[in-house]
Amino acid sequence: MKIIYIISRILTGIVFVFSGFVKAIDPVGTQIKLSDYFEAMGLAFLMPYALIFSFLLNAAELTVGLMLLFNVFSKFASWVGLFFLLIFTPLTLWLAIANPVTDCGCFGDAVKLTNWQTFGKNVILLILILIIFFYRKKYGTNFDGKKPKILFSAFVLFAFGFQFYNFYNLPVIDFRPFKEGTNIKEAVSFPPDAEKDVYETVLYYKNLKTGEKKAFDINNIPYEDTLNWAYDTTVNKLIKKGYEPPIHDFFLSNMNGRDITNDILNYKNISCILIMPDFETGINRIRRYKQELANIAFYTDYNHYPFYCFTSSGTREINQYKNSLPPYVQILTGDKKMLKTFIRSNPGFVILKDAVVLKKYHYLNIPTVNEIKKLNQ
Repeated sequence: MKIIYIISRILTGIVFVFSGFVKAIDPVGTQIKLSDYFEAMGLAFLMPYALIFSFLLNAAELTVGLMLLFNVFSKFASWVGLFFLLIFTPLTLWLAIANPVTDCGCFGDAVKLTNWQTFGKNVILLILILIIFFYRKKYGTNFDGKKPKILFSAFVLFAFGFQFYNFYNLPVIDFRPFKEGTNIKEAVSFPPDAEKDVYETVLYYKNLKTGEKKAFDINNIPYEDTLNWAYDTTVNKLIKKGYEPPIHDFFLSNMNGRDITNDILNYKNISCILIMPDFETGINRIRRYKQELANIAFYTDYNHYPFYCFTSSGTREINQYKNSLPPYVQILTGDKKMLKTFIRSNPGFVILKDAVVLKKYHYLNIPTVNEIKKLNQ
């Protein structure tokens, strides 16, 4: 039984470590996913605290995984792991049935699982953690003295420190579709042989005598029997999902409503982009970098390069704060989710060249003009 216990502990530890690690790389991504959960569950009052929950959840998951993997305080780890799975297994069953959120986010953006796959994974983990839990006293930790406390402290410090580093910089590994090196023009395109969505058209007719509504397929509709049936509604059901490009929501328009997405994607030289999903918050955060942005604006204007500001805020908010931006910056509006996916910083700074993402910067690390020149060589 000891071998089964050890295998269960190692496998569970690996899954917990991987899950916690990939989410700790991107705590803002976990925050967004938790906000989706809170909204779907009618717990919108918790959304302002989603980032705090993100840090705590990621740290707990990563720490418990490391404890199980290295057999440190394994009794305590088995209790916490069991607590996690007793909560999340029924939750993921509900998600699989109700499908309020299509992606569980349990492995961040690194691995995408359906809700049913997530539920199945949790069932397996629940079985493994029960084995660990029931034999926790018989096969305890191999460490004695102060070593377990030192290792536990190191795990906790790493779990939080790693998250803070990624939060105040950009994720050390970018699993999202806008990662550096991505050609956005290619990523939004459909291959010639790409499969398209397949829909089934169902028409509902109402029986004029009984009032009953009945579904008919498009080849079997009683349109000629006007004495007994009258058309009611048409429903198009998605039967098979077709190909979806990695980036499918990259649309930008200027303040006049003109779509200039193609202008951006077809421009051959460099473009400097300031991304601020929330315009007011972004403006307040970059006030201290006013001179750096002014230098970049002068450089781009002198060389006839575009300098854009992407935001999802409304016209009123933009007009209220736009004078805080340096001259020559063209403000464009786009989808909020797309902008948050583009860069995990509000504001964030991006350099494009020929539709390729050359470099991304957190607002705390705004590049100098010399850095931009080197990228353009």
